[in-house]
Amino acid sequence: MRIAIVGLKGSGKSTIFSSLTGMTDDDPHDRGGKRIGTVKVPDERVDELASIHKPKKTTYAEIVFTDQNTAAEPSGSWLSPAAASEFRAADVLAAVLRSFENPALPEAANPVAEFQAIEEEFILGDLAQVEKRLERIDKEKGTGREKEALLACHAHLDASKPLRTLDLSENQWDLLRGYAFLSQKNILVIVNTPEQDPKFMPEQLAPLLDEAGSTAMSLCGTMEAEIAALPPDEQTEFLADLGVETSARHRFIKMAHDALNLISFLTGGPDECRAWSIKRGTKAREAASVIHSDIARGFIRAEVVSFEDFKTAGGSEKQARAAGRYRLEGKEYEVQDGDIINFRFNV
Repeated sequence: MRIAIVGLKGSGKSTIFSSLTGMTDDDPHDRGGKRIGTVKVPDERVDELASIHKPKKTTYAEIVFTDQNTAAEPSGSWLSPAAASEFRAADVLAAVLRSFENPALPEAANPVAEFQAIEEEFILGDLAQVEKRLERIDKEKGTGREKEALLACHAHLDASKPLRTLDLSENQWDLLRGYAFLSQKNILVIVNTPEQDPKFMPEQLAPLLDEAGSTAMSLCGTMEAEIAALPPDEQTEFLADLGVETSARHRFIKMAHDALNLISFLTGGPDECRAWSIKRGTKAREAASVIHSDIARGFIRAEVVSFEDFKTAGGSEKQARAAGRYRLEGKEYEVQDGDIINFRFNV
């Protein structure tokens, strides 16, 4: 999963990036002024499988965070062409809203106004993209399903509504997939709070988030960045002193998985134990393709045991089989969170 950090000037988005990745300003940027940080998604089930199989390799699901340095752009705009391109390539956007006072900025903190400004910019960008495409279709005397879908998008955007709230059929969205509309992407909101009130969440933001189909969490970027830079054992101690059970990174990962409706299935053996992220509702054959297209192409059956059943059987494949916990499922089986799967295939 690729998440791009979005934020207006002074919002602290780079500090939030550091708090989520553990990277600092001293870590290198790429030539485009962008930082990339990869975070492993903690999963106790993978840990337990690895303790049983003692594999050569243990692989967790990953989240790749990107932080585009818009100050590197001649325009200085937070939605420069480079930033827009980066955001379009992301699976989800994390919008950082400032709720702390910044002496370097003349404006008082207003997270609600910042959220509205970000949404408006995305909507206007998508509207310009749709209008440009419709003009080309008209010049080419084009008609058909794509134009119909684009006209629906135009009407929605023209009413200042993000495309993530537009009700189109799955087939219509498939026709428009290549446009990577910004206002269609899920936005996870991070309210960047002052240290004296790290759990602050503006009441006025809730109805806007509901209307926009978004979700939010609050965290203090400066404090969480300091915690993320500590060794793991010191992080636990620091969090305990603050009366907090989990770090901002863990809370954000959970929010992201819930918002994107993601689950994980597992594979395990002496070579590798691994978690694979998929959308809830994914069928067995489609899940197989996440591992390799050949497995999906030659799919025969999925040999499945739930992690809980496997654990109940003492973490032993032999005992789980003897207890009848394993079952064979066809290509239409809907994979469940925590399923341990061995795919049978022939190519």
